[in-house]
Amino acid sequence: MLSYVKQQEKEWYARPARLSRGQAVIGCARADVVHWLHRDRELLDCARTAHAVTFEEVDDSDAATRGLALRRVAAHLGSPLMEEFQQWAGETHFWCELLAQIACALTQYEEIRGRMFRMVEDVLHQRDERPLPDGLRRAGAIGSAVHWAWRFVLASVVAASGAGSLATLLASGDVERLLWPIRVIAVLMCPDASHHPTVREHCWEPIVRLARAEVRNSVRERLTQVFADDPWFVPGRNSPGWA
Repeated sequence: MLSYVKQQEKEWYARPARLSRGQAVIGCARADVVHWLHRDRELLDCARTAHAVTFEEVDDSDAATRGLALRRVAAHLGSPLMEEFQQWAGETHFWCELLAQIACALTQYEEIRGRMFRMVEDVLHQRDERPLPDGLRRAGAIGSAVHWAWRFVLASVVAASGAGSLATLLASGDVERLLWPIRVIAVLMCPDASHHPTVREHCWEPIVRLARAEVRNSVRERLTQVFADDPWFVPGRNSPGWA
C-alpha cells in the first residue's frame, strides 16, 4: 500500500502530461483512502461485500448473491438496452453519482432524524397540561422516554411485519407499514381521546378517513357532530373513505 501512496506522490510532483492537477491530487487522495481501508479491515470488507452484492458483473448464473442491482436493471431493460445503458452510465459517471446522491440523502436523513427526535421532545415539553416536575425535567425523563419508545416501537413493528430491518423498510419507502401499527397502538392506549385532540388528528382521523378499519358511516357522522371543532373530521375530504 505504501508503494501505491509513493507512486501517487511521485506523479503529483512529476505531473505527467496525461494528468491534470485535479487528477493528480485525486490520485494522492485515493491512495490515502486505499491505505486507510487496508488498516480498517472491517470497513474494507463491508465496502467490498456491498459492491459485490450490488454492482459486481458476473457471467456465472449461479452467482445469485452478486450484482443484484445490475441484474434487476438488466431484467427490466433487456440485454441490448442494458449494454447501451452501461456504456452511457460509464461515460456520464451515473453509478458513482447515484451513490453520492444516496450518501447525500442519508446525511439529510440523519439530520432529519435528529430534528424529528428534537421536535417530538420539544412538543412534549411544551404541552400545557400538568408541567413536568423539576426533578424529572432535570433528569431528562422525556428525552429518555422519546429515545427508547421510538427505538423499540419502530424495531418491534418492523420485526412483527416481516419487513427485514428498519433500514430495508425505509429504503423501500413503505412507511405506511410503520404508521398503521403506531396509530392503532395510540388509539387503543389513549385513556380518553375525547380530551386528546392530537390522537384524534394523527391517529383517529386517518383510521376513519382511509376506511381501513371499516368505520361505519353512522359513527363517522357522530364524530363530525361531536367534534365539530376538529377540521380533520369534516366530511368531503379528498378520500374514498368519506364516500
